[in-house]
Amino acid sequence: MDVSQNMSFMAKFLELQLKMLTLKNEETEHKYSSSPLDWINMDTNIAYWLHPSTNAQVQLVGNISTWSTATVGILVYTVLFLWHLLRQRRGICTIPKDSWEHLILAGAVCIGGWAVNYLPFFFMEKTLFLYHYLPGLTFKILLLPIILEHIHNHVLRSSVSRNTFSAVVLAWISSVYFVYQTFSPLTYGYPALSASQLSALRWKDSWDILIRKR
Repeated sequence: MDVSQNMSFMAKFLELQLKMLTLKNEETEHKYSSSPLDWINMDTNIAYWLHPSTNAQVQLVGNISTWSTATVGILVYTVLFLWHLLRQRRGICTIPKDSWEHLILAGAVCIGGWAVNYLPFFFMEKTLFLYHYLPGLTFKILLLPIILEHIHNHVLRSSVSRNTFSAVVLAWISSVYFVYQTFSPLTYGYPALSASQLSALRWKDSWDILIRKR
């Protein structure tokens, strides 16, 4: 798209739709394209905008604290599900029936929603980007409060362990806010950061943070 042209909104909209329909037929590889395996641990990012004279920029970089915890959440849910299932097979009642049904329903909706919105990308022959994972990520995040509530109410028995668990959850929420604040300049494009500050935000070697050296 030629940004120097004074295009109307409808012309821009139609050209964007055309690009989305035809991009999968182009053989060129995009700089910020990625594979579904890169999305699990957020090993990639996308640069959307860079100021013409400063380091101010807008990037798609997720909250790595939330991102990683959501992935661990699926593993924790699987362990909880198998643990309760094996104990029930042995005739040991670990949780009330309604709680067990609630746990099963939560897994069916959240893990099922994640799988439906993630696994098909392995079979797609088109250019893929990190934002394709956002619908699946949403289902993973929705599973987290269900797991936390289940552990607090049905796994931990003593008040000491529950209080400790609550403190750990509070520390995790604080880390989510800390990461949000740290990467907000890349999310909103303001304020412009120095080259050293941007280098410090490159928490993974695979992230492509744009740095204009003056």
